[in-house]
Amino acid sequence: MNNNVSLKSIILGPIVFALIMVMLVVHSYMNIVNEEIDNQYEYIDASLTRSAKVITSLDYSFNSSFKNRDVQLVDLNREVSGGLCRMWPFESSILADNKSRDIPTVEISYMLVGKESLCDESSALFKRAARKIALAPILSFLHNLDDFIYGIHYVDNFGYVMSSPDTVSKNINKDTLAIVKSRPYWQKTAANHNQVTVSGPAILGEFSLSEPVLSMTLPVMYKDKFQGAIALNIEVDKLLNKQSKLTNLIHLIDNKTTPVPDNAYREKLLNIDGLDFHHLLYYELNWHDEFKNFLEVKKFNLTVVFIVYLFSVVTLFYFNSRVEQAHFKDLAARDPMTGLLNRRGLETFLSKIKYGEYAVIAVLDIDDFKVINDTYGHDVGDNVICYVADQLETNTRDSDAVARFGGEEFVVYLTGHNVERMKQIMQRVKDAIVADSSRVIDSGFTISGGVEVVKKSSGDFETWFKAADEKLYQAKKTGKNKLVF
Repeated sequence: MNNNVSLKSIILGPIVFALIMVMLVVHSYMNIVNEEIDNQYEYIDASLTRSAKVITSLDYSFNSSFKNRDVQLVDLNREVSGGLCRMWPFESSILADNKSRDIPTVEISYMLVGKESLCDESSALFKRAARKIALAPILSFLHNLDDFIYGIHYVDNFGYVMSSPDTVSKNINKDTLAIVKSRPYWQKTAANHNQVTVSGPAILGEFSLSEPVLSMTLPVMYKDKFQGAIALNIEVDKLLNKQSKLTNLIHLIDNKTTPVPDNAYREKLLNIDGLDFHHLLYYELNWHDEFKNFLEVKKFNLTVVFIVYLFSVVTLFYFNSRVEQAHFKDLAARDPMTGLLNRRGLETFLSKIKYGEYAVIAVLDIDDFKVINDTYGHDVGDNVICYVADQLETNTRDSDAVARFGGEEFVVYLTGHNVERMKQIMQRVKDAIVADSSRVIDSGFTISGGVEVVKKSSGDFETWFKAADEKLYQAKKTGKNKLVF
């Protein structure tokens, strides 16, 4: 039987295995991506929660400032230009007078911008702002708390802005000061007293912002009247992708105003207590970029898979070639019609086996085979040959050998220690073939044979075969249908 594997199977078999391995590598990579997305989402959620606490604490401080009727006179730089007053600190850091210079100082950067009367110490606007000026250093400290906080500003309903850093309000003019109160987030904040209003991402040009920010705002109330709004601006890009190991970007959108794109992956609706917003996060899945990163990150694993694939193919080629060689070698040693050993096959068999004390070489021949062919045709003649071959194999042991040397001539090899027993076996085999021969042709047929019994150490196969063949000749000449020992 041919056990060799087709070339297609040799190539496709390992490919199936390699594909399974690649799928496992892809699964591992996607687990890494999802884990990193989870980490980023957790960081964003925690950062927004912390920012909400910052603005809540500032809101408390600003609300409390209205209860303080004392005016805090602080020496600040003052400048009136373009119809506006600007005030900012002389020093860039603060430290109490009685403290050592060895302790850390607080870097400050803030600015107040408002109507011209803001620079007039006798004006109501100046006195209103002076009550809150002590909060300005706190704004500076909190704005530096996280690098994603772009700035914090307070917009007073009576016409001034206090911001940190100073760059947030440095470029405000009279027109942009008026624009602030027309912004939707201002209107929404004024009406939403019990929650932090979240708006954006948007670019707030009036505050010199060039990057989109997410704004958290709270109304400052005094005696149930709206006094202004405190706002914390978060630089979206820094918040979303800080130290991210992801190939593509995480995005944050207001899903009431912005549709979710088709390539959005792992959408997450944000839900934080006390925040009024309708925002969601998603990961921008770009398959081309992701594939390139996959090849880079998993190149070692993929190389191992490729090496295993090549090794599997080479190994299968090797074993398949060995099987094919054995198969063709076996074909060369066998008779194509009956599957029995041919002369070469029998000689190879005899060169490898371990002999018993005695060996039997029997040469058998179908009697009057030419008559069978002439009477019934060559097809029936072939059936007779195959029948004899089957009977010989059925009635001999696995340790014995049966061969066809051509035409109707068969050779049987037996080995053992009991000569009489081996002779009986040969006679039984011959009788069984003749007894059931009517299964092939109605009249049946007979066989004759010459049997040579030898000691294992005497002579060689050619000598044994010649002796058995001479005895076959005697059987044919003395009546056929017999064995001559």
